[in-house]
Amino acid sequence: MDPLAGIRMLDRARPFEEGDTTAEHIKTRACFERLADGTADNDDFDRVAMALNLAKVRALEIDDGLACVLECGQDAMRALRARHERWAKWDMLPVERAAIAQAMDAHEVITDASSPLQMMAALDVVRRVIQQQMRRP
Repeated sequence: MDPLAGIRMLDRARPFEEGDTTAEHIKTRACFERLADGTADNDDFDRVAMALNLAKVRALEIDDGLACVLECGQDAMRALRARHERWAKWDMLPVERAAIAQAMDAHEVITDASSPLQMMAALDVVRRVIQQQMRRP
């Protein structure tokens, strides 16, 4: 048994320190900008979608209005993906850009106010949902 397990758990349960998430936010914002200007790849889409999905899980625990903002972003991402599947290019409409940008702002605030433990729990939820969706015919 690890004698420091309790201390490690407490460390993961504390909120992120200021600046801990900055590099990840910058990477995700760059992916969003590439989606918006049409130069993205599937990895860019996946990163932004995962960020919004994680934030939505956390938002459902925090505030319904915040969850609504994220849901609008998810809807815009779904529409963007559908157009990409149809025309094989990323073509973000201005209304989608606004919704996704607002959801990205919410994602950053939620992540910064959360603990690593809370974000890992949200990731577990997102993974379970994705696995369930993959099992559907």
